[in-house]
Amino acid sequence: MQLTKYEEFFTEELYNELIGTAKHLITQGGNAFCTNQWWNRNIVKDSFPVLIHGIYKDSELFAKTREQIEKKTKLLVTDHDIMIYYWTTFSYIPWHEDENYGGALTVYLNEEWQPDWGGYFMYEDSENEIRAILPKRNFGLLQQGGIKHSTTPVNLNGGMRISVQVFLDKAE
Repeated sequence: MQLTKYEEFFTEELYNELIGTAKHLITQGGNAFCTNQWWNRNIVKDSFPVLIHGIYKDSELFAKTREQIEKKTKLLVTDHDIMIYYWTTFSYIPWHEDENYGGALTVYLNEEWQPDWGGYFMYEDSENEIRAILPKRNFGLLQQGGIKHSTTPVNLNGGMRISVQVFLDKAE
């Protein structure tokens, strides 16, 4: 089990393009979103909706994001989507493990996130202690090997927490 933390995951230019795209998508009509309702019921439980938009695989943004993810993590995006998650008020993920992948990457896009807003990433470390990480601008978390983790609900005054999520495969 390994958790790798990245203080500045994306270049400033790519970060700005991703957060700009995320803000544009959520405020413009005609964009395709799905929700967490297609996830396994054990990972949804009573969470409020998480809106999900897959970055179009034929776009320049997908290619640039994929290149940076693979370069930093040394893992492959292969057939997986690179998704923008919009965590609405009271949305969360209960305790689970992502053991079916070579890695699970989350990069937080919000320009600001206050501790009182919730949305913490929580995980169980090797000593069975629970640790929490506050979502912060351009901060990346790469989980490998089935780390037991969850997120706390986004609080009422927290607004929408925005992140990039991708599941990765091991390099051959």
